[in-house]
Amino acid sequence: MRNELNRKRLVTISVVQFFASVCIMVRHYSYFLEPYFPDVATVLGRVTFSDYFFCCSGFLLHYVNLNKDSVAAGPLVKKRFWKLYPLHFATCLFYIAIIVMTERMGGLGGTRSTWECVIPTVTLTHALGTLDQRCMNYPSWFLSALFVMYIAYAPLHFLVRKAGAWTLAVIIIAAVLIYEVAYRLAGLPHWTTLTYDLGVLRGIPTFLAGMLIAECLPAIRDRVTSFLPAYVVFVASLAGMMIGMDPLIPYAVLQVGLVALLAGAELNNANSFLRNPTLTPVGAWSFPLYLLHVPVAAVVMNFLFVRILHVQGGMVVVAMLVTGLVAVTASYVVHKLQDDWGPKWWTTRRFGSASSSP
Repeated sequence: MRNELNRKRLVTISVVQFFASVCIMVRHYSYFLEPYFPDVATVLGRVTFSDYFFCCSGFLLHYVNLNKDSVAAGPLVKKRFWKLYPLHFATCLFYIAIIVMTERMGGLGGTRSTWECVIPTVTLTHALGTLDQRCMNYPSWFLSALFVMYIAYAPLHFLVRKAGAWTLAVIIIAAVLIYEVAYRLAGLPHWTTLTYDLGVLRGIPTFLAGMLIAECLPAIRDRVTSFLPAYVVFVASLAGMMIGMDPLIPYAVLQVGLVALLAGAELNNANSFLRNPTLTPVGAWSFPLYLLHVPVAAVVMNFLFVRILHVQGGMVVVAMLVTGLVAVTASYVVHKLQDDWGPKWWTTRRFGSASSSP
């Protein structure tokens, strides 16, 4: 059964990653609605699928390594680094340019990015509590946390092979209990809101949950025969975030469950528009979109529409849609440059590398 599962490439998980990236883009762009539609901005500002991305990363990484007795940490981290870091570094250079231009052109407008942000961001340590503000390309905190999980994966894989998958469940339960006690009794922020303030802690339970799903795939497959439950869970998670439901449910439980339901349904060869050959390529756009949508907003939305054209009121919505279209187009172009049009040494990939998440 494990050999059979390992030969199947799961595409629906990465397709949903693209839709999740779009949701995150809408959340960040909703900032521009605040002066005119504050209630809408508040609702949209609650939406994020970073925990789904953590779970996808743990699932896909473990899925392709299920049958291995051991995993070497060095080659794995190196491979993921060269896949994910160049685009991150490019966006860092963009924000360094913004810092320089802001210093030299006072009328350009302020920025939250400062020189203190550069070293932690470039070295991918900005999710380790090294910064006291969200700055530069702020969605990139996820990469900082994710690379810590990549480093931890090899010993986690060894632990599972030697002691069993139940060890993952114990760590997940223990981590969530500690986090929830800190939130409900100590008054600390909920762990699904952590980013620059030790966002790496946020990745532990959901990344490990993805690994656990991969371990339990044979049982999941036997029980999920349709994509309908996955659709329901996605909508429920989105609605729960928007209405301000207790964060544990829409941000963690439902988003982890979504990964399991998608994997189970696809392994059962259930029918879904998510498996349409015309749609499946968008899964590869999710990582570029995740990192590029904020720099695109800085140029198109903030400077062009707001500062130069002085767009106001309802036209802000139109400007947001145009900016979103530019961001998606840029993501497609960057994906093609990285994966199809670039030199062969850059584009050669092994199975599974394109679908790990942002």
